[in-house]
Amino acid sequence: MKTFLVPTDFSDSSLRALNHACRLAIEVDAKVILCHIYDKSALPSFGIAREKAHSEEAQQKMSNFLANSQCEGAMIETVMRGGNVVDEIVNAIDELGVSLVVMATAGGKGLKEKYFGTRTEAIAKRGLCSVLVLPENGPIKPIEHIVYAADFENGDQVTVLQLMQLKELFNATLTFLHIKSKNQPDLIDDEYVKEELIKQFPQADIQFVEIANDDVVEGITRFVQETNTSLLSFTMLNRIFLENITHNSVSAKLLRNLNLPMLALPENGRLLDLQRNADSERRMDR
Repeated sequence: MKTFLVPTDFSDSSLRALNHACRLAIEVDAKVILCHIYDKSALPSFGIAREKAHSEEAQQKMSNFLANSQCEGAMIETVMRGGNVVDEIVNAIDELGVSLVVMATAGGKGLKEKYFGTRTEAIAKRGLCSVLVLPENGPIKPIEHIVYAADFENGDQVTVLQLMQLKELFNATLTFLHIKSKNQPDLIDDEYVKEELIKQFPQADIQFVEIANDDVVEGITRFVQETNTSLLSFTMLNRIFLENITHNSVSAKLLRNLNLPMLALPENGRLLDLQRNADSERRMDR
C-alpha cells in the first residue's frame, strides 16, 4: 500500500500539511503516517521519568491535533519517537516504506530559517523519496499547472513517468523549464534529450520552455510567477560531483524563497506512486 509521511510539531503549518496529505491519500488509496519526533538534544537532563511525561503529553497533543484535522475517510497511523529530528524522520521513511513526505515550511515557533532551511531541506537531500513542501502562508491552489525545473542531464525519463502521474491525477498541464546559464554549462545536447523524451512519451503533451538567465533561481522564480504555476518540481541530486553542488544550491534557494508548493524528487530513491485507485475513479465519475 502507498504510504505518505507527515512530520508534525503540532503547529498550524503541520496541520495544513496533514489535511493536504489526507486529501491526496484518499484519491490514490494511500495511508498517512503522522509522525512526531521530540528532540532529546534540546532537553539535556531528560531522564527516564521526564521522557515518559513528555511522551504522555505528546500523545495527548497528538489526539487533539487529529481531532482538529480534516481527514475523514483517510487511513491514519501515528508514530512517536525521541531523537534527532532529521535522523528519525529519515529512519521512518526507510523502515515504513514511505513514498512521499508532506511537510510545511515552518514549525510552531516561527523559526522558518532554522526549521525549514535545515530540516526540510536535509530530508529532501537524503533522496530516499519525494518530498512535497507546502508554503507556510501562501495559498495552496488546485494543481493546474506543473513546472519541472529541468537540466536534461539527470534521469528525466524516470522523472517524466512520475510527473505524468501527477499530470493525469490533477488533469494539469506539464512544462519542462530549462534555464540556460553560463554558470551551469550544458554537458548534453538539450535538443537531443527533448527529442528522445518526445519519442518515448508521444502522448505526454509536455511543453518545453527554455529561458536565458545567468541567475537560475531568478529565471525559475520569474517564470513560475508570470505563469501562475501551482506546483514547482525539481530533482535533488546525491552524486558527488562539483556541478551537482551548484544544482542542489539552486534547489535549496528555491525551497527557501518561493511561496508555492514544491515537489522535490529523489535522483535514485523510492519512486513516487500517485496512480489513482479504481474506487477513486468511480467516485470522480459520479
